[in-house]
Amino acid sequence: MSQKLQGFLWLFLTIFLFSTFEIVGHTLTTTTTTAFVNAFRFFLGGLVLLPFAILHLKKNKIKLSGKDFLWLLFLGLLNAVFSMNLLQASLKYNPASTTAILFSTNPIFVALFSLALLRDKPSSNQLIGLLLGVIGSIFVTGGLKVANLTGPLLTLSSAALFGLYTLAGKNLTLRLGSFVVNSISFMFGGFVNWLLVIINDQPFWQVTPDNYLRLIYLGVFVTGLAYFAFFKGLSKLNTTAGSSVFFIKPVFASILALLYLQEPITWNKAVGIIIILVAMRFVMSSTTQKKSLSA
Repeated sequence: MSQKLQGFLWLFLTIFLFSTFEIVGHTLTTTTTTAFVNAFRFFLGGLVLLPFAILHLKKNKIKLSGKDFLWLLFLGLLNAVFSMNLLQASLKYNPASTTAILFSTNPIFVALFSLALLRDKPSSNQLIGLLLGVIGSIFVTGGLKVANLTGPLLTLSSAALFGLYTLAGKNLTLRLGSFVVNSISFMFGGFVNWLLVIINDQPFWQVTPDNYLRLIYLGVFVTGLAYFAFFKGLSKLNTTAGSSVFFIKPVFASILALLYLQEPITWNKAVGIIIILVAMRFVMSSTTQKKSLSA
């Protein structure tokens, strides 16, 4: 199996798991605070990955420096604290589908940051794929129908920060491994979120018999497993092409909504799915192979 195919398979697993976030996260907005959801899910996700991270460090005789810990703290703040708190907060103002589609625009921000910071110019096929991905995603959701701009602005801000996180985390992941970067940065981010819970005088423990399974699912699968798969896939692809698989998230979200919420796949969703598949073809055809690094 080629490095490129392995990369996309890992990323498709990521997007499938990420596609369940809005559905599960939306059900928690009335029973838990934003900071607590992210404190719980990221700290738990980090703990799940910690044994694998320790084994990886020992096996490869890697010693973390003070600079490494600072970078891991920065990644934890960027993702678990800033980006994901904005995303969770947006679910209070947006329908879950609107949040899903707007967050799926983060590959555009990855491309922009790559161009601005790394002078990594996307290929013409990648640019065409990005544009088609945006158009297809809009079709899938039937357009943005919102009463005000608060929700969309929160989601787009989250997408921009996640795009920066994607770019900032890739090189460190190539050097230290996905388990190490994800585990430690998640626990840093979860710890800071728990500090925010305390500072804002919110209940320290908000797990109840009604929500504990959903919180565990977010921590173990949507956080631990999905983020590991994300950087595992990125290690085999260039960043712009790899992050572009986010455009297929509305497709998975539509299928899950049909299966679990009985929401029909309308004509506009069908058209959007076709456009997104064409967009993915453009992106994948221009992908160059990158050096693989096992976790």
